[in-house]
Amino acid sequence: VWELLSSDTCSPKETKAPAILKFWISLYRSSPKLYLPGTDVDFGFSLRCAFLFSALRIIFRHILYNMGWDHSSDTIFASACLASICHSSLLLPALLAMLLSQPYVPSAKLADAPRWYQDAVHALLGFCTGYMIYDSFMGYVVEVWVPGVGPVLSNDDWMFLGHHILTTLYMTSARWIGAGHISAMVLMYNGEFSAPIMNVHFILEKALEQECYKGAAWLPTLFMYNEQAFSLLYIICRVLVSPFVIGHVSYDLLIRGRQRVPLWLSICWMPMCWGVQFGSIPWIYTCIDSLKNGPF
Repeated sequence: VWELLSSDTCSPKETKAPAILKFWISLYRSSPKLYLPGTDVDFGFSLRCAFLFSALRIIFRHILYNMGWDHSSDTIFASACLASICHSSLLLPALLAMLLSQPYVPSAKLADAPRWYQDAVHALLGFCTGYMIYDSFMGYVVEVWVPGVGPVLSNDDWMFLGHHILTTLYMTSARWIGAGHISAMVLMYNGEFSAPIMNVHFILEKALEQECYKGAAWLPTLFMYNEQAFSLLYIICRVLVSPFVIGHVSYDLLIRGRQRVPLWLSICWMPMCWGVQFGSIPWIYTCIDSLKNGPF
């Protein structure tokens, strides 16, 4: 069912919406709607975002080619990192504004919030869902496709694809039941906080292997300092902050929020909450080693 809303601006009654969110609200309201069958969850906005990210990924790849990068998997990976930087850089400020604009209750019902907030939730969760759809299709179908065989995935590929599917299910089910959206947003915010600098780290790592940068004396130094900054930030997010955030979300969903989020759904969300944390353990050790062996 397609429905084009006529207004792309916030109404005077909604002036309390933070300025940074008005763009997202207007964008979501002006986007034609395509609802999942039997629900009021719009999926059209996510599909448009997925198309946009796919186009960005291809554009970034050709920009890198024009800069002298070779036609290899490293360049494809770097273009994916640039698209990821765009995703997290746009998402993080808006998520922070959302988390600060309403009382922090992970299991809160969406209907209790102002209309502008509800539309902003759908916009941001739909935007992130679109990124997951795009990255799953481009990264684990198109770019690993072997003619006559189909997509060939490594064990790591299957792990990341599983993460994308479970994350999409979490966000979509929260929108479907109209509760638990704050839990999804705070987990997203914590998980994405180190993403920009992490992707810069990956891009610099791949750049060191490119012939066009062999004479760049500044690049190894930049990589070294970025690695130290990334490692420190990652450890802060994943070791010092994340366990407390996920622990509180789990407590609220399983104990305090049973009347708002069905217990069976909260139980289903738990592997999604904690899976990323346990999955980050190898990276935590890598970052610790980087700090130990670094120049500081």
